[in-house]
Amino acid sequence: MSNRNTVQRPIYKLEELPFFQSGKRIDFNSMAEMVTVRAQEMPDKKHVLYYDEVITYEQTNDRSNRVANYLKSRGVTKGDIVSVMVLNSPEVYYTMFGAQKLGAVAGAINYMLKGPEIAHVLDNSRPKVAFIGSEFMTDFAAGYKMAVHKPIVVEVVTGAEHGIKIAEQSLEAVLAAYPADEALVPQSLDDPYLLLYSSGTTGRPKGILLSNRGQLSICQSMASVGCLEEGDTVLIVLPMFHTNPLCVWTYPMTYLGATLCIRKAFSPHDFWPSVLNYGVTVAMAVPTMYNYVYNLADPNTIDRSRLKLRYAFCGAAPLPVELIRSFKEKFDVIVIEGYGLTEATGVSTSGFGIPLKWGSIGTAYPGQQVEIMDDDNNILPVGEKGEICIKGEPVMPGYLSNPQATAETIKDGWLHTGDMGYMDEEGYFYVAGRKKEMINRGGENIYPREIESVLEKHPLVDQAAVVGVPDPALGERVKVCIIPREQGALTAEEIKQFLADKIAKYKIPEYVVFMTSFPLNPTGKILKDELKKA
Repeated sequence: MSNRNTVQRPIYKLEELPFFQSGKRIDFNSMAEMVTVRAQEMPDKKHVLYYDEVITYEQTNDRSNRVANYLKSRGVTKGDIVSVMVLNSPEVYYTMFGAQKLGAVAGAINYMLKGPEIAHVLDNSRPKVAFIGSEFMTDFAAGYKMAVHKPIVVEVVTGAEHGIKIAEQSLEAVLAAYPADEALVPQSLDDPYLLLYSSGTTGRPKGILLSNRGQLSICQSMASVGCLEEGDTVLIVLPMFHTNPLCVWTYPMTYLGATLCIRKAFSPHDFWPSVLNYGVTVAMAVPTMYNYVYNLADPNTIDRSRLKLRYAFCGAAPLPVELIRSFKEKFDVIVIEGYGLTEATGVSTSGFGIPLKWGSIGTAYPGQQVEIMDDDNNILPVGEKGEICIKGEPVMPGYLSNPQATAETIKDGWLHTGDMGYMDEEGYFYVAGRKKEMINRGGENIYPREIESVLEKHPLVDQAAVVGVPDPALGERVKVCIIPREQGALTAEEIKQFLADKIAKYKIPEYVVFMTSFPLNPTGKILKDELKKA
């Protein structure tokens, strides 16, 4: 271990917490078992608030069982993949929990993806069944047509018109036709329960398998530091294909018998009304969202007598210190930063429970080791910049069907995050940049090769190089520099239109620059730092 005097946060024994003193189970063999037992222990407790709907723990469990019994009838068994591409809603839980009851792996598909990207996910994960929301059926159908592997499709009907006829039936019909008989099958802590996708440097998204053991560790560590309590209500506004709303909030909140308030999507005008109207005690957002709330919300419209918000957490990208300060002055709410990534089940450090240092991502959560290392797994001295590396139960078992990428990322048990940072003498961590060329646009990770590889297929594009450029609102925006085969043959708008049905909207470059040549180093590598200035 490195030489420092780490500041200590209070850690509570789980059996001494009020929630567990009442006899609630502490340990489980799977997340599906946890959901099942909590429903038995507190059937009438509010589990989900979704606009006018109030859904109890028992109702969540019953509907999950109906989905599980449908999946069983379609031959889904332990270890199979069941995909979910559904807008934020309780249906995400019914379908995911239903799959997990059978020991199947719930695979979340980013609903911003387009046809070719969806086809890759289908062929890589080979799901037996895919639950698809009406809003995304057109894009999914395009990917379904391209994919070699074609799962059974169930539509989660929302009223969005599309005219696509690939669904076997609707989720509504499944819930009406199949019994709520308990479908839980025995599982082990080391079994995978969730599959999430993250873009890779080659432009191909990698499937990240997460284990029951890792998720239980996160549930228990968040409970032990006291950042969640039984009576809490957390606001879910981030897309529910991300690790944060699932791994950091859904399962830990359910573990503690708390309540989840789901919104379809983030809206700065809806933030404070949701916090007040639903009694939200914990909020989670990314820097871009807090920036929008700060700029658009009037503090005079907030009824402080109804405000129950205890904590506002932030992750996914560094939060400007000036925004933290301004948010506190305007709303009297401190935003607490943390750090995590999908490969480590969502959260590894936090500023909760320790003296806050603005600009820091806090210290390591219990049960995880976080160090700054060099490329040879040597721990670097305090203050020296290196790669942020993580070790502990939350670290993923590996990438799906990609042992080479797994071996490159996990070395001697240490997960190499690709993020550069440093640590101070009290064990606080700071993000200093990225080792790779990943672009972080408003919390969404974008790798240049994802875009470059598509543009290189354009008949009038000779070369394309993508970089991130600083932006005060989003952190970074996407910029592409292009050498066309014929000068004047392309426009920026034509480039954007070419990409529109091939990559997610947030990846489409906002800045397009045409050049006659790229700056190169002596070995012929493009000097991308120079392109940022072009």
